[in-house]
Amino acid sequence: MQVEQILLAFPEVWENYLITLEAEDGMDQMRVQVEIREEHFVEDVRALTGLQKRIARRLRDEILMTPKVELVQANSLPKSEGKAVRVVDKRGQ
Repeated sequence: MQVEQILLAFPEVWENYLITLEAEDGMDQMRVQVEIREEHFVEDVRALTGLQKRIARRLRDEILMTPKVELVQANSLPKSEGKAVRVVDKRGQ
């Protein structure tokens, strides 16, 4: 819920995101894929990189962990019927 509040506070962020938890070299890693509104998903790499860093910083400040943030086009993440699946835990796999 904390993550959702932070993400949706950014006007560039669309409505969908996906958090993936993974274990890498014995450490838990968090990847957050965030859909970006079409008008903000531009070819200006500096603007997208800046947004990516701002999102990562805000998440780190709130959850005390620095996630890897990936910006993706709107409507590119899978949607599920009924309740949205927001977290995928791959640490035990």
